[in-house]
Amino acid sequence: MLKYYSIMNCLKSRSGLLLAFLLFPFAILAQKNTIKYGKVSMEEMTMPVYSKDSSANAVVLADIGNTYFSFTNNDFELIHERHCRIKIFNKAALDEAKIVIPYYDGLYTKEKIGSLKGSTYLLENGKIVEYKLDSKAVFDELVTGNYRQRKLTLPQVKEGAVIEFTYTIRSNSYTYLREWSFQTNYPTIWSEYSARIPEYFFYKLESQGYNSFFVNEKKEGMEQFIITWKGSFDEYTGRREQGGSEAVNAKSTNYHWAMKDVPAFEDDKYITTADDYISKIKFQQQGEQYPHSPYRGVLNTWEKVTEAIYKTDGFASSMNRTSFLKDQVAQIANKYTNPVSKSLALTSFLKQNVKWNGNNAMLASQTPKTVFEKKTGSAADINLLLVGMLREAGLTANPVILSTRKNGRVNEYYPMIDNFNYVIAAVKIDSTELLLDATDPARSSFLLPERCLNGRGRLIEQNGIGRWVSLENDQIRSKRSTTINLSINNGKLSGTASLYDKEYAAANTRADLVNATSKDDYIKNNYKSAGYTITNYSFDNTELVDTAMVTKLTFESDEEADANSSVIYVNPIMFSSFDGNAFKAKQRTYPVNYPTLSDLVTISTLVIPPGYTVEELPKSTKYVVSEDGAKFSYMIGQIGDKVQVRSVISFNKKMFIAEEYEGLKSFYAAVAAKLSEQIVLKKVSQ
Repeated sequence: MLKYYSIMNCLKSRSGLLLAFLLFPFAILAQKNTIKYGKVSMEEMTMPVYSKDSSANAVVLADIGNTYFSFTNNDFELIHERHCRIKIFNKAALDEAKIVIPYYDGLYTKEKIGSLKGSTYLLENGKIVEYKLDSKAVFDELVTGNYRQRKLTLPQVKEGAVIEFTYTIRSNSYTYLREWSFQTNYPTIWSEYSARIPEYFFYKLESQGYNSFFVNEKKEGMEQFIITWKGSFDEYTGRREQGGSEAVNAKSTNYHWAMKDVPAFEDDKYITTADDYISKIKFQQQGEQYPHSPYRGVLNTWEKVTEAIYKTDGFASSMNRTSFLKDQVAQIANKYTNPVSKSLALTSFLKQNVKWNGNNAMLASQTPKTVFEKKTGSAADINLLLVGMLREAGLTANPVILSTRKNGRVNEYYPMIDNFNYVIAAVKIDSTELLLDATDPARSSFLLPERCLNGRGRLIEQNGIGRWVSLENDQIRSKRSTTINLSINNGKLSGTASLYDKEYAAANTRADLVNATSKDDYIKNNYKSAGYTITNYSFDNTELVDTAMVTKLTFESDEEADANSSVIYVNPIMFSSFDGNAFKAKQRTYPVNYPTLSDLVTISTLVIPPGYTVEELPKSTKYVVSEDGAKFSYMIGQIGDKVQVRSVISFNKKMFIAEEYEGLKSFYAAVAAKLSEQIVLKKVSQ
């Protein structure tokens, strides 16, 4: 935040001034608010469906934002206004009445919410009736650290209602203008955003999305600052200066964007987050320059962003306060001479002694000693403590800040602090870095959580200097191998299956097993096939996280046995985790993004029962898409009284661009169809 004198002395140099600014814009923004609060039309109330998307559960009638600068309490203030109106068509959209407004409440940087109003409009006896928000339905909630959110629930919301809310957020920090999203999970008829920025502030803009602007304007205007000051008296010199006022004219840049008839964002499978692809505008301050003063860069380079993070409370300080663990660290580290073994042992120790509370964070919320004593903490609490422990062991360790997949990608062309929401540890091993995370005891320490596999992170060294490091390791995949043995006795199919999960597949299976309410529920939810009953199961290596996780199943058909059946149909591929219905959309405008590469291998052996012969076998085949980006092979053959099938599905790249979607969708459909084909056995005539 820019303090009082640094602003005032640049704008006007006077001694003993107490100044207050009043802003009078000479230029009106390109378009005024297109809706007025409380002025809901009968057309909006009687709208049965949205004509451009009749399947929509709701439609955003208008969402309008405006950001500008004011001057109060001897400093600039950033003001953000929002006014939103939504039509509810059916019960599936009733949760839109639950509004959440995130804000920041730190020691120095504060955001304050004001002018909050909310209303629900219903059509009753042919008249529009308004139900206003009750203050009892508004409350504040701590999210994490200094991040809070105000929650409110609009009253009397039901099918056919129109809801409306408006609020203002005032901030004493102008590093970031609030980003504006023109697209949501519902279609939007009109979304509009305006920003007025005085000439003293310079911002970098980032726009994204696949929808075109209906309005995209940038105009230069003028603002008039009225400077007022009180009189003063210097007792030493006897000099008195009278109060007064003076007008200062300043240029401003007026931005105005609008989109109309924006389609709903369809959140399909295998994306990082919708925020990576929806249409929106983001800002970050790059610098400032006041009259008669040089330009001062703020966070206009990654070097400055890195330095700012390093100096922030809860970052470097958390890595330098681990001496209380010195003896325990030495006891563990002295058992190993290999730096990799030391690193993994210390990571494992921390996993077993501190539990992750589920909060992602880049900055620690408590001291390392408190974290260790309470045995719980955020990702930053745990992993910054890990960096400190690794350094205590004499290893070259540094933090790596990153953006999780749900937080979105980092655009390396736009240096922005708010790109990051997570931190891990990195240990230098020869010329490479071993990346470590201590939040999940059910995962091998060699594996980063899937949530962290999102491009590149920024490694920050002890001098505050940063550099990019890859978070991806294509040598590590998600691997599952399934061996199935099938037999038919008196016309009834039964068998056994052994599923071997390695690397990320093992981590996911262990996590699912830990999170399940019981082992029975886990089996029911993951391995129940239509027409079959699991009669027995067991798990091996559930605690040995660096080895394959093994699930063994015994099963039998639910169909009544018929020893005299003339024809028997058998699908040899069972318990496959391949989702043939993953892609349903006709087209996709954004990429398919898998967290890891993967291999899914199934080997199934069917013993042909006495008195039967093979009537028909599926054909062996191979499918390839996107230059081996995805491959499928299906090989089948008969050897004596057995039929063996080998199915292999491999994904050898993580990203498929939108133009490859149709081919990938066809690949999924073809594989699913092939895996459903059956072996036909026919009874031999006596």
